[in-house]
Amino acid sequence: MKKDARLAFGLAIGLAVVPGTTSVAARTYHPLTGQLMISAGFVQGRNAIYGRVYGPSRQPVGDMYVELLDDMGSTITRQKADASGRFTFTGLGNGRFMIKVLPYNTPYLEQLQDVTLSAVSAAAGSGADQQQVDVYLRENPRANVSPFGGAPGVLFAQDVPAAARKLYSEGIGYLRDKKEKEGFESLKKSLEIFPTYYDALDRLGAEYAMRGVDASGKLNPAYLQAGGSLLMKAVEVNPRGYSSVFGLAWTQFQLGMIDQAIENFRTATTIYGKGADAQLWLGKALKRAAKLELAEAAFKRANQFSEGKGAEVHKQLAGLYSEQKRYKEAADELELFLKVQPKNKETEAEFVKIRELIKQLRDKAATTPAPAAPATN
Repeated sequence: MKKDARLAFGLAIGLAVVPGTTSVAARTYHPLTGQLMISAGFVQGRNAIYGRVYGPSRQPVGDMYVELLDDMGSTITRQKADASGRFTFTGLGNGRFMIKVLPYNTPYLEQLQDVTLSAVSAAAGSGADQQQVDVYLRENPRANVSPFGGAPGVLFAQDVPAAARKLYSEGIGYLRDKKEKEGFESLKKSLEIFPTYYDALDRLGAEYAMRGVDASGKLNPAYLQAGGSLLMKAVEVNPRGYSSVFGLAWTQFQLGMIDQAIENFRTATTIYGKGADAQLWLGKALKRAAKLELAEAAFKRANQFSEGKGAEVHKQLAGLYSEQKRYKEAADELELFLKVQPKNKETEAEFVKIRELIKQLRDKAATTPAPAAPATN
């Protein structure tokens, strides 16, 4: 018994943690998730890391998960920052650590920041290194993209209340997770707090507008009108916002407001000069207004900006040329359409019909005199 007691005492001494060091034996893992957790005996140092999480506009962002990682990148512990974005990790030893912010269901990118702790004091074990580490999140360029796209590198800065920004971020997360009802509700609440919140107006308007046309092309005017109203307000707030100007023009086109659509599509092309989509839809609107020469020019610009890879552009040009009895050019465009349009079971029947149409156009081209070239000024 005495021998066993001495052995147990010796093991206890051997596993004791020296101040300022980390005990590997004290690492424990969650029984269900397997995640590494911190225990009471894991760190015996007096060091600490504290800080705050901020958004791109340097406003605090709350309720973010923040992890403490060791120098090998393994998670030591995790906590949730408070409503003001504050977090604290205490009882740390010397060494290199990493702070990792996990912005789940938000439009931000994950952030990782190194921290090296080194307590220095005259008396061994009496010093402490307490460092403030503020983490600034960056926007995820793909998370906030409107269904109508955006112009690269164009940002619109607003001093948005933290509560409205939080609701907007939650709304984007819900929409990303296909939770439409919750997403719409969060975006609406963000606008109740800050009625001129451009990002919320732009996104909610776009979401409504897109739901105004189903897969078969059937229109739902109520959704289109609601989306158009929000997008019009977004344009008033930010006249240079490409996605809202383009989205408003698209909505007006669907509602048959062709003159207004042409004007706004043209504005969109000036905001983003190399936007193939805006040129394509400008061409469609001009074609519907029977301005065929201008429509052709817009389609050709769309073809240039898409580097010839826009299937819809070739289809629109083919239709335009066919109406003008330019059958050879129409057939050529349909050939290009077949080259760039992805082929699968859903498009197989369409491909058969287009090949038949190409043959008919080639036959017409062989027996019909070419029309005179359009007059140019």
